[in-house]
Parts: sequence; C-alpha cells; structure tokens
Amino acid sequence: MRSFPTILLLALAAPLITGVAQLADLIPGPQLSPEQVVQYQITALQRNDDPQADAGIERAFRFASPSNKTTTGPLQKFAQIVKSAAYAPLLNSVASSIIGSDIEGANARVAVKVFAASGRRLTYVFVLSKQSVGEFVNCWMTDAVLPVEVGEDSQEQGVTI
Repeated sequence: MRSFPTILLLALAAPLITGVAQLADLIPGPQLSPEQVVQYQITALQRNDDPQADAGIERAFRFASPSNKTTTGPLQKFAQIVKSAAYAPLLNSVASSIIGSDIEGANARVAVKVFAASGRRLTYVFVLSKQSVGEFVNCWMTDAVLPVEVGEDSQEQGVTI
C-alpha cells in the first residue's frame, strides 16, 4: 500500500516533467496560434533559470520576429532588455493569464496579466505578426511587448487591445 502514494505522485508529476521537456524544445511553427506563442514565452520567462540561468530568456528570444531581433538582438542585448525595470516582472512571475486577444489578418495583439514574484500585478500587450517570408513563413512571432500602465484599482476589461 505504500507504493500507491508514490505512484500517484509520479502520475501527477509526469505532465509537469513532460511540459518542461516540451518547453525546452519548442520552436516557432505554423500550428501555433498567437495565444500559444505568448503563453510559451510567458511560461519560459516564469521558468527563466530552468535548466540553467537565463534559459527562459533564450527560449522567448526564439519567438522574436526577425524585425524584433534586428532591434533587440543579439541575445545578450535582449537579456538586458528583459532584465530592465519594465520587463523584469516577467521573470520568475508567480502566475499569468491571457486576458484578451485581437487577431486581424497577419497581425495580432495578446494582453497578459502577470502576477510578479514581488506581488505586483502588471499587464503586457504582445504584438505579433504572421511571417510571410523566410525560415518561419506562416509562423506567429512577437514584434514587441508593451507594458500597459494600469492603476491599482483597474479591472482587466479596462485594457483595450
């Protein structure tokens, strides 16, 4: 009977272990929706130091569009930007949720509420585009991430995307 709790624990942990493995291996693909791309990036940044320091930043950078990489790259520069005061709450955040999205043709905006490790609640709007040329044709990639100033008493519905 002692093995039952161990088996139950392993059964419950298996999806988490699989999820971490999939997190490391994911690259842009045409099967991913804008919301899935944003969720992947947020999850990667939540687990930034798994399995090594700044692994999440590297994973998020994979989904930066070529035009975004021109502005924010190389990876070392991107890491500095993510660690800046405006974006650092994304790193190792406690929780997040997509609160809205707007897709028009090859352009999308996805709003995300982030609960930072510090206890702050912040909203970010991810601006994405579906790539029309190059290695990632038909893949949604992030062009920009915009912090949205939302007051302490504001509700999510106050964010227009």
